[in-house]
Amino acid sequence: MSQTDKTPQEEKVLEDALSPIVNRLIDKSFENSGDKMASHIAPLIGGAIREQIKHQKDDIVDALYPVMGNMITKFVTKSLEELLSKINDQIQNGLSANAIKRKIKAKIKGVSETELLLEENSIAKIKAALLIHKESGALLCKAEDENASLSDADMLASMMSAIRSFVNEWINNNENYKELGEIEYGGNKIVIETSGHSYLAVIVEGAIYAKTYKRIRQTLEQIVLAYGDDIGAFKGSFETFPKEEVEKELQKLLLVQEDETQQNKKRSPLLWIIALLFMGYLGYLLYGEYQDKEQQREVQSIIAENPLLSPYNIKVDVKGGITTIQGRLPFAYHKKLLTDLVVPFTTAKRLHNEVKVTPTLTDPMQVSANIAYLLKGANLNPNNNINYNFDYNRVTLTGKVADKKSHHKLLMALHKIEGIKQIEDKTVIQTPPTPKPIHQELNFKSDLYFKSGSTRLNRQTKKRLDKLLQLLQNRTTKKVIQINAYSDMIGNETKNRVLAQKRVNAIKSYLIHKGQIQNNIQTAIYNRPPKGVNPKKDPNKARCIQISLQKKEQK
Repeated sequence: MSQTDKTPQEEKVLEDALSPIVNRLIDKSFENSGDKMASHIAPLIGGAIREQIKHQKDDIVDALYPVMGNMITKFVTKSLEELLSKINDQIQNGLSANAIKRKIKAKIKGVSETELLLEENSIAKIKAALLIHKESGALLCKAEDENASLSDADMLASMMSAIRSFVNEWINNNENYKELGEIEYGGNKIVIETSGHSYLAVIVEGAIYAKTYKRIRQTLEQIVLAYGDDIGAFKGSFETFPKEEVEKELQKLLLVQEDETQQNKKRSPLLWIIALLFMGYLGYLLYGEYQDKEQQREVQSIIAENPLLSPYNIKVDVKGGITTIQGRLPFAYHKKLLTDLVVPFTTAKRLHNEVKVTPTLTDPMQVSANIAYLLKGANLNPNNNINYNFDYNRVTLTGKVADKKSHHKLLMALHKIEGIKQIEDKTVIQTPPTPKPIHQELNFKSDLYFKSGSTRLNRQTKKRLDKLLQLLQNRTTKKVIQINAYSDMIGNETKNRVLAQKRVNAIKSYLIHKGQIQNNIQTAIYNRPPKGVNPKKDPNKARCIQISLQKKEQK
C-alpha cells in the first residue's frame, strides 16, 4: 500500500509517533545553530511585519507602543532637561562675555534677549543616523553621538519601516505619490530621506533649518553612489555588506556638525568690529574730554592774567566744546571785556556767557585795600603778626595776636568792612612773655657804635634798641632813658658835635616810631671819648653812644 493510500487514522497515528521526535530535533537544532537560523529567518520578519500591518494595523501599533513610547518619552524628557539647564546657566552667567555679546546681537537684530536665547538653544543637533533597508526593514548601519544611546536600534528600524509602509500605503490612493519625510515628537524630529533600496532616518534635536536637510540629503547621495549596488544586493546577510565603510560615511554627518559647532564658538568678525567701534568711540570721548580740559585751562589762565577781572570769582566750565562762564561783575564793561577775552578760544555759538552784572557789587580791590589798611594798624603792636588772604566775599586770617581783647576788636572791625561776608579765622592768640623784674631793667646799659662820619643805624644797633623796647613794653611806670654821645676828637669840634646830635636823633626816632614809647628821653653830647678809652688807639670805641635807664622813675 502506497503512502497516499494511508487512511486518516493511520496518518494520525504516524503524526502522534513522529511529533515528539521532530520537536526534539528542532529544539536541538535551534540550540546548536541559533545564529544561523536567525539569519535565515531575519529576511522574513520584515515581510511578516508588513503583512501584519496590512491586515492588523492596530495590533502591531499596540505591540510596539510599550517599547517605542517609553523610549521616545525618555528621549524627549532628557532633551527638555538639557534645554532648561542651558537656559538657566546662561541666565545665571548674566555678566559673562557671551551674555554681553548676546545683548548686543539682540539690539542689532531688533529682537528681545529671551527670543535670541531660545533661538541659540534651538539649533538643530543630530543625535543619531540610521540607514535602513527598504524591502526588509533591516538596520544596515548606524551612527550616533556620544550622548545618544540607541540600544534598541534594530527595533526602531523595524518600527520606522512599519510606520513608513503604513503611511505610504495610506496615501497611495492619491495621484501625487509622496514618501513620508518627517516624524515629529516633542522637540525632536526623525527626518527620513529615501533612495531606491534604502532610506536614511536621522534623529534631530531642536529646530531644523534648510542646511540640515541639505546635509542629510548629500550624505545619502554619497552612500548611494559609493555603495548602492551593495545595498540593492542585500539579502539579510552582512558578510558581504561593507558595513564599516558605510558607517564611516554616516559618521561624517556628525563630524560636519561638530566642525560647525566649533566654528560657531569662534569669535564672530562682527564682535571684533563692535569692539573696534567701541574702542574708537571711547577714544573719541577721551580726546574730547582732554580738549575740553585744555580749553578750560586756557580760558581760566587768560582771565586770571587780566587785572580788571582777576579780583572777581569767575567760574569756567567746558563740556563737549561748549564753554560756560558764570559769576558776577560790577559793570557791563567788565562783562564785555570778559566776552572779548574768551571768544578767541571758542566761537560765539559755543559760548554760554551766564555772568550777571550787579551794579551794587563791591570792588574787591577796594575791599582788599581796606583789609590791608586795618591789619597794618593792628600789626603796629610788635606782638601782633597777622596776615590775610582775600577771595571775593571771603577773607582768611593767619598769624598771631597778642591777646583776646585785640583779637575781638580786629574781628569786629573786619565785619564792618563792606564786601566781606565770611571770615575764616586761623590766627593764634599768643600772649607775650612776662616782663623781667624791675631791678633787671634798671641795669640795662648798651654802647652803640658808628662808622666815621656815619649816622645810619646798622643791624646790630637796631637789635640792641629792640631789646630795650621789649623791656619797656607794657609797663605802667615810665623809666627815664639816658642817651650820652661821645666823640673821637678827630677833626673840627663843631662838626663832631653835629654828627653826635644826628646820631642821637636817629636813635630817638627809632624808639618813638617803632616802640611808640612815651618815656622821657634825656640826652648829653660830649666832645671827648668815654672814660678809659684812648681815641688815638681805638677811635671806633671813642665815637659811641651810650644808652641806659635811670634808676629814678618818672611819675
